[in-house]
Amino acid sequence: MLRSSFGAARLALGLLTAVTLALVSGQPAVAADTSTTSTTSWRLTNIGQRICIPADESWWTYFWITIDGTWTRPIEVGARNLPSGTTTSLPHAPLPPGSSNGATALNLIAMTLPPLPFGIYQPELTASDGVITQSVPVTIQVQERWGCAW
Repeated sequence: MLRSSFGAARLALGLLTAVTLALVSGQPAVAADTSTTSTTSWRLTNIGQRICIPADESWWTYFWITIDGTWTRPIEVGARNLPSGTTTSLPHAPLPPGSSNGATALNLIAMTLPPLPFGIYQPELTASDGVITQSVPVTIQVQERWGCAW
């Protein structure tokens, strides 16, 4: 019974996240850069994301994409060095030219992780405007049960 409660909670969290992102993305969170003389100055923000999940179970999760600064070219986001068998999806890509304060989530990368053995995995979130590519680490800690001891 406890296992099905966790599944229902994960599904509810996923739906809530998708609705929240849709609502946030419908507002002008990313202001378009209309200046023809501006320069691109942006940074993929490391906000210390991690998840702690049970070993040997498939798991759905997501990581936020936050960028600080201004960019004049679309930014493609993704992930690399994921555990083998992981599938990912992006609800909104690429990020259009704009600006952000680095504290607002502009996108998320949803992923379904395959059953994994115990250990710590450190994939990277990536962002590229076609000229500059940046990455930040995220942590997937696979352990006895769900939940991180912060």
